[in-house]
Amino acid sequence: MFSLRNAVARGAPRQCLKSSSLLPLRHARTFASPASTLPTYEVSEANGVKVVSKDTGSPTASLAVVIRAGSRYQPLPGLAHALEHFAFKATSKRSSLFITREVELMGGILETSLSRENIVYKARFLRGDLPYFVELLGDAMTKPVFNAHEFKEQVIPTMEHESHVAYSNPSYFALEAAHAVAYHQGLGLDQLSYVRKDFATREIALYASLTFNKSNFAVVGSGVPHSDLVKYTTEFFGGAKTGEAADAESSAYYGGENRVWSRAGNAVVIAFPGSAGGAAFKPELSVLSYLLGGQSNIKWSHGSSLVGKVLDKYRTVTAASKNITYSDTGLFYVTVAGQAEELKNALPGVVEAIKSLKNVKAEDVKRAIQNAKFDVYAAAEDNALSLEAIGQSVIATGGIPQIEQTIKAIEGVTLDSVKKAATALLANKAAVGVVGDLHILPYACDLGLTV
Repeated sequence: MFSLRNAVARGAPRQCLKSSSLLPLRHARTFASPASTLPTYEVSEANGVKVVSKDTGSPTASLAVVIRAGSRYQPLPGLAHALEHFAFKATSKRSSLFITREVELMGGILETSLSRENIVYKARFLRGDLPYFVELLGDAMTKPVFNAHEFKEQVIPTMEHESHVAYSNPSYFALEAAHAVAYHQGLGLDQLSYVRKDFATREIALYASLTFNKSNFAVVGSGVPHSDLVKYTTEFFGGAKTGEAADAESSAYYGGENRVWSRAGNAVVIAFPGSAGGAAFKPELSVLSYLLGGQSNIKWSHGSSLVGKVLDKYRTVTAASKNITYSDTGLFYVTVAGQAEELKNALPGVVEAIKSLKNVKAEDVKRAIQNAKFDVYAAAEDNALSLEAIGQSVIATGGIPQIEQTIKAIEGVTLDSVKKAATALLANKAAVGVVGDLHILPYACDLGLTV
């Protein structure tokens, strides 16, 4: 291996109901299971390229090329970000203007995203246009041209704008700061590389040549016939190079505190080692994030989660908890943001809520399991969601967990397993990112956290 430096609605559509039909409907109503079985993903290889898809039968479809080339693997800060922004620029077959006009004519949408592990090229389109969009993404992957004038006139300005917008969001900035002390190198490197090293199109092209190979990406489709996707991938990705999957050192978790002054606002991230994705996924960590909560399913309400109850006292403070999964580790965290004085007053209660995860009640666990299940099903029903996670799993392991397997794992979570997971979680040092008015915001030790 080569090594690089380190508002889906619930239920069915409404029906016109007569008053005489209400009573039998009430008796028939059930919450035991989803109304129908969701399509499963099929996994194949097409001339050495990993292909994954499910056919939902919907009139629109989504397609993604998931490339293991995120910031974790880049040899220079900013290189992955630049490569992502070169997507759908010139190829040896098309100019960027030609691509724009073609896609607008087809009525499709092209998007890209960058994470710590992946660059994702995405397309959404009408189902019958699958051949064109597989060909277009294959062209972008196998025939890219890195023009110096496009780098200077389009890529650099949009990179700088995106970085400025992201780091103007204190919650984003605080999560980046927490990653830095949690992992140091690799996953600890800035996703958008706030400080960018000097490089040019030569270095970008070299990075693309190392990562755009058959072992390092997967083609993922939703709402498309699997046999058709395999057929067109064989045809249009045939020019992809062979090579080894990108490799990085195993992630080591450190913990610590990172404090950054900012005028943009105030946010604090409190994080602990979480669950990896794929076969190593621990559903208890997902359930714990719903138990901790902060964000609510009900508009204008903090909800009844542990953090939600704390925030009822504070008008300007918001929170959200999550477990981010990576290929070999994860980060369980809660983000708390708001006006500095109120945030300072709310944080002790948030920390106590985190510590109280060891003593949750059975009814709270049941509620969290139901919320976790809903989000899994909601994501599965949306053709555009979860494609990166699916591609990441198939690159790493050659397979993916099916939706019903994930649901079964979540349903298997017990009160005892949640308490054990919470105890293990809290036995670690915290990784704390603090952004905002540092004259007011407390230190981790003042909150009773060990870093």
